Amino acid sequence: MLPSGHRVDPKMKILFSLYAMGRMTSIWGTDSVEFKPERWISERGRIKHEPSYKFFAFNAGPRTCLGKEVAFTQMKAVAATIIHNYHVQVVEGHHVAPNVSIILYMKHGLMVRVSKRWG
Repeated sequence: MLPSGHRVDPKMKILFSLYAMGRMTSIWGTDSVEFKPERWISERGRIKHEPSYKFFAFNAGPRTCLGKEVAFTQMKAVAATIIHNYHVQVVEGHHVAPNVSIILYMKHGLMVRVSKRWG
């Protein structure tokens, strides 16, 4: 029995979509499909930690993905370097749409204009 009250038969297969969960308004709010990096920053300017169930790509609990912390550290370092050194803006009129598959990527790529911030 799930917390929602739904009965789960022992032979039943349960699938969930990381793509759909990443866009659920019941989890992320009415602006769930908007790119809002500030949703991860508290009012005091610190990193806001969300419960593991909200971003399930690396799983949750004691058996999480072994490479999760390395991946997060690398993503933060790369993102910080890019944001610090460059101004990145989506090209006006470019249709941003994900390609739904096991590995998510942009259906039409992500066309951006990149310009140096310094000198």
